[in-house]
Amino acid sequence: MAAVALVVLVTGPPVAVVYLMLVLAGVGTHGTQCLIIAAVASHYPAHLRGTALGWALGVGRIGAVAAPQAGGLLLAAGLGVNSNFLAFAGAAAAAAVLIAAVGTKIKKSTAVGATNV
Repeated sequence: MAAVALVVLVTGPPVAVVYLMLVLAGVGTHGTQCLIIAAVASHYPAHLRGTALGWALGVGRIGAVAAPQAGGLLLAAGLGVNSNFLAFAGAAAAAAVLIAAVGTKIKKSTAVGATNV
């Protein structure tokens, strides 16, 4: 959802659509974070869950620090705001693909009765 909303912003929509797309991008981003927490919590056994969640959230914080830096570099290179929207849409699309892959793997491993480790 976030990736699609960010790509729509590049097209120069009317102001009302811009606000709607910004809301959808925020909801999609927050939703991805929640899905990652749920996926990690359901995948790891209880004795590893805290460490796994800590690592997953810590790596996410690296992205939260690096994204504004990357955005600033794109702007400093003279590429404009649309380059930021496209770069972040690419990251959101990659996150969606990875979450779907993890979800598929978890479904397959639990369907055959295997443990989640």
